[in-house]
Amino acid sequence: EVEEAIREEVGRLHREPPSARELERARVHTRTDLAFHHESPGRIMSALTESVAVGDWRKFVRELDLVSAVDRDDLQRVAAGHLTDERVTVGWFVPDDPAAGGAASAADLRPRPCHWRRPFAERVALRELVGGGRLAVLENPHAPTVTVTGTLRAGVACTGDGRFSVPALVAAMLERGTAGRTRLQLAEELEDNGLQMGIQSSAGSPFAVSFSGQGLAEQLPRLAELLVDVLRRPTFPDDELARLRERVLGGLVREREDTHALSYAALTRHLYPVGHPLHKRVVEEREREVASLTRDELAAFHDRTYGPGSLVLAVVGDVDPDRVAGLFDGFLEGWRPRDPRAAEWPTGDAAPATEEKLEVADRPYLDLFLGPRGSLLRGDDEDSAAVLANACLGQSTLTSRLGLAVRDREGLTYGIYSRFFGTLHIAGPWATFLTVAPSDLDRAVAVCRSVLDDFVRSGPGDEELSEERLARSGSFRVGLATNAGVARELVTVLTAGLPVAELDLYPCLLYTSDAADDTQFVV
Repeated sequence: EVEEAIREEVGRLHREPPSARELERARVHTRTDLAFHHESPGRIMSALTESVAVGDWRKFVRELDLVSAVDRDDLQRVAAGHLTDERVTVGWFVPDDPAAGGAASAADLRPRPCHWRRPFAERVALRELVGGGRLAVLENPHAPTVTVTGTLRAGVACTGDGRFSVPALVAAMLERGTAGRTRLQLAEELEDNGLQMGIQSSAGSPFAVSFSGQGLAEQLPRLAELLVDVLRRPTFPDDELARLRERVLGGLVREREDTHALSYAALTRHLYPVGHPLHKRVVEEREREVASLTRDELAAFHDRTYGPGSLVLAVVGDVDPDRVAGLFDGFLEGWRPRDPRAAEWPTGDAAPATEEKLEVADRPYLDLFLGPRGSLLRGDDEDSAAVLANACLGQSTLTSRLGLAVRDREGLTYGIYSRFFGTLHIAGPWATFLTVAPSDLDRAVAVCRSVLDDFVRSGPGDEELSEERLARSGSFRVGLATNAGVARELVTVLTAGLPVAELDLYPCLLYTSDAADDTQFVV
């Protein structure tokens, strides 16, 4: 009732300006508060820095006059533009229940739908693009910016000959020259217009190449044209390939001394057979492959896999959905659709329990990965429950079970965590990682196994589960506070084949899932 009354008063301010008496009262109070900012050196410094932060230090010396100049129409205009449901955040404090003798239950704290804002499923406009791609557009007129995020089915899982360096180098070459722009011209156009753009092929999402761009909403036509240009018309110049090759080979030289990367790669070689896209080959083999790659090989892979048919695109910002669809349709027109299918690769049986130790000189510590082949995919019925189970077990070094046992109680590490390493289309490993002194290795492994065994046997406790549900649902919603956060999640759910409603339902699913029933995913 209180919230409804406040909203009614805000709505009344939209419909009619405040009275002259109300305005004068507010003006006096505001001028009085501001006058106190001139009272001491400390307050002057604080007020000056705030004026600098909003763009003009002179606001400080003019703010009393600015307040005096505000009239009733100004207040109504600002209220209509800024005091809107789209900008509101409502927090409810849920006190302890004295009758129950304890804090409110998890059920009382679970996310409730915001009845003042329509669900994403109703606000997101879905379109099919020329060539078969999918487009999701969400209007956000309250910031003059736009974010574009997307994926193409052209990752490492799409190569059919086991040369897994090819997709990554193709993605890295896209911004190094197109049919209409050199690398320098592309960089200058982005810089001159305040635009940002990036493209990458990630081993964690073996099917997808991801891309993103952002800038002022008025620059969307230019940003869309640039994105389609680099995705559609790269020329793979020989001189740029030579520069990129040297950079990649330099990174592989550094990887020889990166104990984290080496230990994770060794884990994948035990879990996945040779030829599987998640099997991370030894550095020497990757070096030979990168050194032998040619421009024609990259161009052939691009021609075979890149096309509008597998495009998933999300645009969020101060935009019109129909205009966005027409814009991208125009740039995509004539691009021949491809339907890159995943190559066949060996799956192999689950690897037997084993151990491997790699020696790297002059390292006073060990990086350790401990884990099995995973089986969880995004969108599985057990998805939210398995994520909750892992959160209780090892998501945080400071608060999860593994951290409390191995770090706090035993003092064996400064950092330990567990996670699912990839759940999009191909189930990656589930693993625990920690850094430990060589003399403490056996003890650390024994403690980790003990914690894992206990967790599998008994599952998470009620308090653990309640805290992680609250934390995970809260962090998910906070992540949707920006255009970039919404665009990222839209692309993720659409790429996984899930409905847009997942953005509305996921926080609530965390409260209806029973992580105790899904500890098998983290065994």
